[in-house]
Amino acid sequence: MRQIPDSLASIPGAAPDAVRTTRTALRLALVAVVSCCGVGCVTQSTGTYDGAMTITVENDTFTGSDNNYTNGLGATWNSNEVSSYDDGSSVGMWAGFWSLLPYVSDEGYQTYASWSVAQEMHTPDDITDPDPPKDDQPYAGVLYLDNVLYARRDRTTHAWALKVGVVGPASQAEDVQKWFHDGIGSDEPMGWDTQLPDEVVVNVAYSVAHLWAQGDVGKSAKWRLVPVGTVGVGNYFTGVAAGMYGEVGWNLVDALGVPALRSGLNAASTVGVGPVHGWSVALYGGLGGYGVAHYLPLDGTVFHDSRSVDSEPLIGTGTVGIAVRHRGFLLSLARTYFTDMFETERKNAEFGTLSVSWFF
Repeated sequence: MRQIPDSLASIPGAAPDAVRTTRTALRLALVAVVSCCGVGCVTQSTGTYDGAMTITVENDTFTGSDNNYTNGLGATWNSNEVSSYDDGSSVGMWAGFWSLLPYVSDEGYQTYASWSVAQEMHTPDDITDPDPPKDDQPYAGVLYLDNVLYARRDRTTHAWALKVGVVGPASQAEDVQKWFHDGIGSDEPMGWDTQLPDEVVVNVAYSVAHLWAQGDVGKSAKWRLVPVGTVGVGNYFTGVAAGMYGEVGWNLVDALGVPALRSGLNAASTVGVGPVHGWSVALYGGLGGYGVAHYLPLDGTVFHDSRSVDSEPLIGTGTVGIAVRHRGFLLSLARTYFTDMFETERKNAEFGTLSVSWFF
């Protein structure tokens, strides 16, 4: 949120046009919400592993648009259960250091750690205008590291996330977008001189998810419903979110969260699961809402003067997608929609998410 990646963001690396991540970090928030969310269990995956790597690309051109949150690229590493590592390992020591957090490393809970590096790009509707309207989405590039600690027990998952990074020219979003557009012969983005200034980004978030209901569909498929909630504080996103996630499929695994950076409610995750025997296919979707006090890509920087537009105080989101697993590999495709994120928005935000994961 916006896997942002698997992470609580995730979502908390940069990528081409498929890295033009600007449709508003609310989805970032949204995603951040979902990223921290967990899912209950149906059919447990099997197999031993040391960790899992996920590469995620989010882009609005997947949906035929090209504005606002335009591209995001991230790389995420998820651990196995932390008790499977030596006490002196970096994973074990990191989880031990944060064991003061509620539920983390508590008796009866399984704890997992996740780290993501990601870059976002946000741009206005017309990238050929060197001085875009001040009532449109500002140019903004964000580069950050996300760390998430997940604590799971029975039907409930708790997640604590820390995001540290930078917004502004130091994010290198301008150079990446211009390089990619030049390579594909696309319009050169002309307005990066108006982007948000350099500022350190620090955000913390807590999310909780609970397996509310599950059942069978015929003799071979299963379904489940999971309500989720999140609260975030910091100069990237300050606000709350709540939603409901649903999933139906075959050989469902005990997945939680989201490998996507900012994609709302998603079932494609490698947190708390391992390689599967054979195939696993899941169709998923969810609806959620955000109460927004501050969202950096729209509301601007906190400690420096910058361009900005006022975020809508309430924002809705919806996500649909499919996740396919085979042995130690996972492929996920999703599409996410948002209601108006600021009053003068020209077109509602929507973007696609592609993620590929493998266990090792």
